[in-house]
Amino acid sequence: MKRTSLKSLSVILLLVFIVSSLSVGSAIWNDYRDKIMENQKQQLLITSRILADGMEASLKEYYNSLVFLSNISGRADQDAIYGNFLTAKKHFETDIFWENDEGTLIKSFHGMRFMNPILITRMSDGGSIFQYEDEQGKRYLVMKKQLEDGAYLCMAIDEERYYQQLISQIHIGTNGYIMVKNSQGLILMHPEREQWGIQVIEGRKKLYPDLDYASLEKMVEQQCAGGEGILEYYSYWWGSEPLSRVKKITAYAPVELENDFWIISAVVDYDDFYAPIESGFREVSLLFVGTLSVLAFLALFVGKLLFDRQKNMKEIVSLRELNEKLEELHQGEEMLAHQQRLQVMGTMTGGIAHEFNNFLTPIMGYAELLMMELPEGSDEYDSAKEIYEASEKAKDVIRQIASLSRRNVETVYKNIEAARFVQRVIKMIESICPANVRLDYEIALGDEYILGNTTQINQVILNICVNAVHAIGKQEGYIFIAAECVERAALLKIPHLENTKLPEYWNRYVHITIEDNGCGMETDTLRQIFIPFYTTKKSGEGTGLGLALAEQIVTSHRGCIYAESEAGKGSRFHIFLPVMEAGERREEMGREESETLKMVIADDNVKILQMLVKNFSRLKNIQIYTCSEKNELYGLLETASPDVMVLDMGLSNGSSVEFCMSIQGKYPNMLKIIMVDYFTRDIVEAKQMKIIDGYLTKPVSDIAILETIRNCRD
Repeated sequence: MKRTSLKSLSVILLLVFIVSSLSVGSAIWNDYRDKIMENQKQQLLITSRILADGMEASLKEYYNSLVFLSNISGRADQDAIYGNFLTAKKHFETDIFWENDEGTLIKSFHGMRFMNPILITRMSDGGSIFQYEDEQGKRYLVMKKQLEDGAYLCMAIDEERYYQQLISQIHIGTNGYIMVKNSQGLILMHPEREQWGIQVIEGRKKLYPDLDYASLEKMVEQQCAGGEGILEYYSYWWGSEPLSRVKKITAYAPVELENDFWIISAVVDYDDFYAPIESGFREVSLLFVGTLSVLAFLALFVGKLLFDRQKNMKEIVSLRELNEKLEELHQGEEMLAHQQRLQVMGTMTGGIAHEFNNFLTPIMGYAELLMMELPEGSDEYDSAKEIYEASEKAKDVIRQIASLSRRNVETVYKNIEAARFVQRVIKMIESICPANVRLDYEIALGDEYILGNTTQINQVILNICVNAVHAIGKQEGYIFIAAECVERAALLKIPHLENTKLPEYWNRYVHITIEDNGCGMETDTLRQIFIPFYTTKKSGEGTGLGLALAEQIVTSHRGCIYAESEAGKGSRFHIFLPVMEAGERREEMGREESETLKMVIADDNVKILQMLVKNFSRLKNIQIYTCSEKNELYGLLETASPDVMVLDMGLSNGSSVEFCMSIQGKYPNMLKIIMVDYFTRDIVEAKQMKIIDGYLTKPVSDIAILETIRNCRD
C-alpha cells in the first residue's frame, strides 16, 4: 500500500513538474519573443526614420537650388550659370527646362523631353513637385517654380537612379523592401517598376481585382494620417507568381515638405523576424531539455538504487504479509465462486419467472372469466375466486424471484393497501426473529393506500428489524411494530422533522413505528446512522449501507424517517409514507364498450393467446388478431392496420424494443405496448424515448391490457 502511494505521489509530482515547466517555458518564450520582435521592429523604424531624414534633406536642397536658379532667370549669363550648375552637381539633377502655364515645353537645357506629368506635392510658396516620364518611360521627379513672366522653371531629378543608389540597396529580410509614397497614397518608388505612379489601393485593385485588400486599406489609412509607427498587416508580394497572402510588418516615417509630407515605408515578411527567434529558442530549449533529461536520468538512477535498498530491507516484512495475502486470496476465490453461483441462479430464475408467468396468464384469465360468468356467492364462484387469488400470490412470488435475475431494476410504483401490506411484513419479520425476541404489533389502519414499491418498502422495514435483532443480542427482548394514519399537521409539530420539507400534495401519512429494547445508541452514533458506510458493527459484519439505503428509499417515496434512541434503553424508528386519497387512486378499468379497436397480440405461448381471444370475444367492439412469430406479425400489421399492438418482450428470442424501433414512423397512429416479466432500464428508456407507448407485467389479462391502453391515451 505504501509502495503504491509512493508511486502515485511520484507520478503526481512528475506531472506537476511537467505542467509547471511547460507553463514557465511558455511564459519565458512569450516574453523572449515579444522583446526580440519589438527590438527588431524598432530597428526597422530607425531605418525608415534615417531614410526619411536623408530624403527630406535632399528634397529641400533640390528645391532651394531651384529657388536660387529662378532668382537669376533673365540674366544674360543665366545659361552659363545653369550649365555650370548641372556640371558641378554630382547628385541626381539631370536637366533644367522651361514650360508655359499650359505645361508646354519652351526650352530644355539638355534637350530632354518629358511627358505624362503627375502632381505629387504643392509647396507653400507656389512651387510644386511632379513625376514625369521620358521617352523611354524612365521616371523623374520634376520641381517647378513660376517665374515673373509667368513661365515655369523646372529641374528634373533622376528618381529611379536616386532609388537604386540610395534606397533599394538596403536589404531587409528575405523579400523585404523600402517604398515611398505621397500623403495621398500615390506610389513614388517601389522595387517593382509597374507599381510606380499608381495608387496603393485603387491601382492595385485594377492590376489584381480578386485579392483581399481589407488589411492593406487599414494600414494605408493609418500611414496617410501622418506621423511614424509600426504596423502588422496582411498583403502580397507584388510581382511574384502566384500571389499568396502573407503577414507583413511595416515601419514608416514621414518626409516633411512644408505643408505636406511623403511616407517612407520599410516592409518585411513577419516570418523573417519570427522564424529566427523561434529557431534560436528551439535550439536553446532542446539544449535545456537534453540537460534536464540527463539530470532526470541520474535522479532516476539514484532513486532506483535507494528503492532497491529499501526493497531489500522490506523483504522479511513482505514474506510475513504474503501469508495474509494468500489467506485473503483464498477468501476472495470463495466469494467469487459464490457470486458465480448467484449469477447462475439469477439467470435460471429469470427463465423460470418467464415460464411461470406464461403458466399463470391463462390460469388467471380463465379464472377471471369464470368469475364473470358464475353467480356471485356460489361455490363455483368462490372456487374460481380462490384460484384467482392464489394466482395473484404466485404472481407476487414470481416477481420477487425475477428481481434476483436482473441488475438494473427500475423502481415500479403501484397502489398498495397499507393495512394488508403491514400484516404481510409482520409475518415476514416473525420468520427472522430468534426465540429470545418477542414480536408484538398494533395495526390501526383502515382502507388507506400508499403509492410505492412493495419490495423496497419491505427492505426498509426488514433492515430496521434485523438491526433490532442484532441490538438485542442473546438477551430476552422484544420488537414492537405499530401502524396508524396521522395528519400532516401532526408531522409539522415533531422536532425531528422541523428541517424537513414536507410536500403539500398529501394531507395524511401512514406512520409505522418500529421499537426495540436493545442496546440503544449514543447521541453521536444516532446522528450518523443514515450516513453511508457508517457502522458500529465489527469489520466484516456490516457494510453501513442498510439505514442509508432505507432513508434513500423512504425519501424517494416522498416520505420521511427518523430515529430516537438512548444508550441501554433501546431504539425507536419512525417511518412516514404519504396516503393516496380516494380520488388519487386509479380505479380498476372495466372493458370499454363504446370504442371500436383493432388489436394485434403477439406471443410465443399459444395458451395465452387463446385465453386473451376468449376474454376479448365478449366485447363486440374489439377485433383481435393473434400471432406467435415475427414474420406473421409483419403481415398482420400490413393487412389489418391495427390500432394497438401488444407484443411479448421475448417473441422468437428477439428484442421487442428493436422490433418497435424497426417499424418506428411506419404506423404513427398505432399504440405499441410490450408485455414484460419484469421492468428493465431498456424498457423504461424505450418509453421515455417514445419508441413504445406503454408496458405491462405478466401475467396479463384483458382488463390489464385495456387499462394500459387507456393510460397510454391519457
